[in-house]
Amino acid sequence: MIIVAPTAFKEALGPVAAARAIAAGLKSSLKNKKIEIYPLSDGGDGFLECISYYFKGRRLRNVTLKVTGPAGERIKTSALISGRQAFIESASILGLRLLEDKNRDPLKATSKGLGEAILALLDKDMEEVIVGLGGSATVDGGRDALEVLGVRFLDSKDNPLGPGPAELAGLERIDLSGIDPRVKKQVLILWDVDNPLLGPYGALIYAPQKGAGQKELTALELSLQRYAEVTELTIAQRLDHRRGMGAAGGIALGFAALAGCKLMSGADYMLRLSGLRDKLKKEDIVISGEGRLDKQSLSYKVVGALRKLPHSKLILLCGEIRVQIAPRDRRTTAISIQPGPIDRKNALANTKEYLKQTATQIGRLLK
Repeated sequence: MIIVAPTAFKEALGPVAAARAIAAGLKSSLKNKKIEIYPLSDGGDGFLECISYYFKGRRLRNVTLKVTGPAGERIKTSALISGRQAFIESASILGLRLLEDKNRDPLKATSKGLGEAILALLDKDMEEVIVGLGGSATVDGGRDALEVLGVRFLDSKDNPLGPGPAELAGLERIDLSGIDPRVKKQVLILWDVDNPLLGPYGALIYAPQKGAGQKELTALELSLQRYAEVTELTIAQRLDHRRGMGAAGGIALGFAALAGCKLMSGADYMLRLSGLRDKLKKEDIVISGEGRLDKQSLSYKVVGALRKLPHSKLILLCGEIRVQIAPRDRRTTAISIQPGPIDRKNALANTKEYLKQTATQIGRLLK
């Protein structure tokens, strides 16, 4: 059997559309082969799209929420509700895709809207709110979101900190006495990356794509270090070094340490929801892919999770390849879908067709 299980091609194609494009290409050259599609997400872009896909046949409502966007403006975002269970994705609330390149500034971007969305859903009497993290424009450790939920961040004079993540450098005390008790019991956070908060592989490795230059990186490093120190003093436990705590600019740490939320890998959650974790057999061929394949992709996220499951071959179709597959890994192959040198605008615009064309060629080799 051939399993088609891609994630989103950011800014170009969602996971469902990507899966269908690959399947169409395969079917054009493989007439009698059984092909099944399983669109996936690691909790970032495409998370709600995958939830909608796997909840088909069940009652699922799309609810519009008005929240604060990453630049402080009021925006509309969506939540999916099944019974008393709700799903939201940070990419649709504070995501990079909501900002033009020139407007990206992690010293100003806010996570406030995420707290507003969670609070609105809890007030709608949801028993569980599942939050997909990923694709964020923020590096505030979830501070602004947590303030909405009742956490107070105070300076040396016991006054609330001013706006912006740089203010965390002057953090002296965190007051948890007013936090909404529902958050700990009813919110599940799904992280998309397993980076810790600090260090060479911490949250700041993603800051340049969020608009950070050297000046911003220096300020953010000081802020996150202080945030981690005071957080540890507040709960008498160190969590910042654990995997996943750097997700979405440290939002994962904030909600785990200060709100007491449960966290898990978004990719693992989606593999369980889809049933793919239990379905794959060692003779199956898996065709996956994403917009950019890098070191992080191979060690975790959707691709990393798929590599750990039974299969005979894992073929990765990618818009950009920034890592080399180890020669000893004979089951994994990465293939660029680009026909040749091409500018980013045209590459994004033609992703669907390039996926289909590449899948058609792969189908001929698999006959």
